[in-house]
Amino acid sequence: MVRAFREVLDLNDNELIIPQYHASMGAIGAVMYAHSNDLEMNHFAGLSKLDDYLSADSTMFLSLPKLTESSAEYKKDVHPIIKGNEKTRVYLGLDIGSLSTNVVLIDEEHRVISRRYLPTAGKPLEAIQKGMTEIYDEVGEDVEVIGAGTTGSGRYLTGDFIGADTIQNEITAQATAAIDYDPTVDTIFEIGGQDSKYISIENGVVVDFEMNKVCAAGTGSFLEEQAEKLNINIVDEFGSMALGSDCPVKLGDRCTVFMESDLNSFMQKGARNENLVGGLAYSIVYNYLQKVVADRKVGNKIFFQGGVTNNKAVVAAFEQVLGKKIIIPPHFDVTGAIGAAILAKRSMAKGQITRFKGFGVRNVGYDITRFVCQECTNHCEIRRVKIAGVKKSLFYGGRCEKYETDDRKKADNNIPNLFEKRLEMLSEGSSKKRNGKPLPSGSRGH
Repeated sequence: MVRAFREVLDLNDNELIIPQYHASMGAIGAVMYAHSNDLEMNHFAGLSKLDDYLSADSTMFLSLPKLTESSAEYKKDVHPIIKGNEKTRVYLGLDIGSLSTNVVLIDEEHRVISRRYLPTAGKPLEAIQKGMTEIYDEVGEDVEVIGAGTTGSGRYLTGDFIGADTIQNEITAQATAAIDYDPTVDTIFEIGGQDSKYISIENGVVVDFEMNKVCAAGTGSFLEEQAEKLNINIVDEFGSMALGSDCPVKLGDRCTVFMESDLNSFMQKGARNENLVGGLAYSIVYNYLQKVVADRKVGNKIFFQGGVTNNKAVVAAFEQVLGKKIIIPPHFDVTGAIGAAILAKRSMAKGQITRFKGFGVRNVGYDITRFVCQECTNHCEIRRVKIAGVKKSLFYGGRCEKYETDDRKKADNNIPNLFEKRLEMLSEGSSKKRNGKPLPSGSRGH
């Protein structure tokens, strides 16, 4: 900020003054004000009053009902491989998001035989190679991958990197995994690190969905940031502490800026940590229901998927607010990867050979360079990946898919460009002639 002020305003060191106690100027000003106005300060009892305030049981904020732990079960057990003379035929699924990378192997019966949930940490290819390495070390010698699929925000990059047979969007992948486990599911709540999804299903078919990428207040990253502010471990402490809250604080369901402001305000008013984290669990739920679900239908068989499902307090808050039971499917945190693997299996014709490049991709070398796209005002920083021995470069990092077009999807499905078709229909007749003469400017052909 100091450098920016100097550069923008063209100031030198003498023109931009930074006081010695710049972080405490407000407190210093309060003391100077009291002194200059001859305020009575001989009977200062601030510390004793502060102790009385903090030790008081009563609170001056609106509280919500106590959370009750859900009876939903958490299942992440993998199906063991029976080693024999023949390798187990499996399908590979990868779900690459901005915060987490999930790698899964399923067998012919769609049972998970190996899985990894890893942080992406801004380096998707490194996360992919790490996941592939760990899975290969675990079961690689005993399996044969006969199909591979990818999903998530990095699905095109990953698909080209590993040689995927199918590349699917997150909605399709999440719904596929849920319906495969229970065809009667009618609603899916999925909350990840940086986005959240709602899916409505009827008779095993997706009939409505919504995906929120804008408001961070309904995502896992927001919970992590607030837990860090409260010095609470999001994995080990948050859920149990929130479930132990007697009166969770009502923080609202607005954007992160206002919710953080409310959190700071309640901390100053003496709210205890367990009541604050209980309120945060409620706020995630209210934000999701109002900003993502809105007035859409919520059925009676609700699956909760995604990394945030690990937080038992959020599950409890959903049940408290909705008054309905929440179901947590097996491997709830990697359902996107499971769905990608199932879709890869379905896409493979009988006798078709997979495009998967093999577990050797875990050791492939590559170089990454960066450039800024100038096509729009977003000015995205695009990463260009050059893989050793491969002519075609891969790209990721853009908000749109300008550089990540799936050429195979176009070739396989022969999908027409409806935007070009619309423009062609709107322009039809504009170049026609009337009685052998060009139409005057501004007229329309009939």
